[in-house]
Amino acid sequence: MTEKPSPVHVHFHRRLKMWSILRKRRLIGHAPSLVLAGCVMRTSEAARVRCQLANRREVHALIEGTLTDGARPADAVRIGYRPAEPGFRRRDTGAVVTAASRVWFEPDGTAWAANPTPSMETMS
Repeated sequence: MTEKPSPVHVHFHRRLKMWSILRKRRLIGHAPSLVLAGCVMRTSEAARVRCQLANRREVHALIEGTLTDGARPADAVRIGYRPAEPGFRRRDTGAVVTAASRVWFEPDGTAWAANPTPSMETMS
């Protein structure tokens, strides 16, 4: 019987200019680019507010998924996170995104999502 691969969490390491990969809260490595499948965007609103009030940086936004590979399709949507506004957002519309079937993390620090799922709170 084969074990299901355990999910990893990914965030951009600003000083190293690489993506940090964590499994069970432990750093397992850095990569200039990678691909995750079955992604869920995780943020801490309390930590976001704390960072704004204290004017300091802290990792509080991660994307969770399973490591995989594959080329980024042309219809992938650029997503990102800014501490000034809650949640991961589409860069083209500004809509909050909570999940995606795949996310491509590029060497230039951008992230691109396939089939991004909008937040139910922001849907009208």
